[in-house]
Amino acid sequence: MRKYVLFLFVSTFFFTVNAQITDVVTGLNNPQRLLLDGNTLYFTDANSIQKIDITEDPASPELVIGGLATPESMALDGTDLYVAEFNAGRISKIDLSVSPATREDFVTGIGTPNFLLLDNDFLYYSDNNANVVARFDITASNPTAETVASSTINFNPTGLAIRGNILYMGQGLANRISFVDVTTSDTTPTDLVAALGRPLGIRIQNDILYISEFTGNEISSINLADPSPTISTVVTGVSSPRDIALNTTTLFIVDSGSDKIVKVENILDTQEQDGQTITLFPNPANSYISIAGIQERSAYTIFSVEGKEILSGIFEPQQQIDIGALSAGSYFFKMNQQPAILFIK
Repeated sequence: MRKYVLFLFVSTFFFTVNAQITDVVTGLNNPQRLLLDGNTLYFTDANSIQKIDITEDPASPELVIGGLATPESMALDGTDLYVAEFNAGRISKIDLSVSPATREDFVTGIGTPNFLLLDNDFLYYSDNNANVVARFDITASNPTAETVASSTINFNPTGLAIRGNILYMGQGLANRISFVDVTTSDTTPTDLVAALGRPLGIRIQNDILYISEFTGNEISSINLADPSPTISTVVTGVSSPRDIALNTTTLFIVDSGSDKIVKVENILDTQEQDGQTITLFPNPANSYISIAGIQERSAYTIFSVEGKEILSGIFEPQQQIDIGALSAGSYFFKMNQQPAILFIK
């Protein structure tokens, strides 16, 4: 079941809670996918891989390697950067330990590889045209594809994310998220949620699956710990978001409709106040939330994603805040003049 909400005041609200959309780098050439490694954000464009330092403002793109054939997703193993080259039907391995970086074939003749995901020694890839998700053992001398998911019924796999043994797959043109258990021989995808707007990029953090909805022009989320998950909208106001990347507090988004990368800060569940770390937990929550890192009485407000004040009060250290009356969905918790924290009920 999908939760729909109206966003008439979302821009004003994001400004108020310091969670507004901010340009990171603009004027790009058809940006595709993101890979975040510490403070380095790699991105692919029409024919190259570039990178920026996310601590720089403004950020200045630096070429990693050019001459690629429609590079899509990337995966990093030490100084080896794997990249799916869609139009070349191959996955290349880029050696970042030398300057300039060099390319070699990892595997070839695999159709139209789209998304990559590295989990331990397994490199997973999706092929949305062949309707298959497969994996390679990167330690093997002669890597051979092992199919982990396939279907002839409107599969179209794109983004990939893994949680334990469960591999989640964004099905772009099928407008849904499905999953398989990679430890079994059953390769038939099971639907998790449908009625999305072309989910191309997915990422998992703290049991929350974040989704870039390309035709929906928004970022949404699912609580994977919920036995009956619903979709909550996290960010609107982006144009054709193709992919996302996360660190502990910031969401980076490929805004492909505007040929740029943007970010939304202070959107996850940990913030800083006067040099102290503030953590909201549990997140997602059912009946109560607690705030760690607050040593004195502080005023707080809970807003809906539309910007409407839902609840306010005075927080006492060690106190729990009762949210039992709130409807399921996404909310912002704001304390004094500090950035807001997104949480999900």
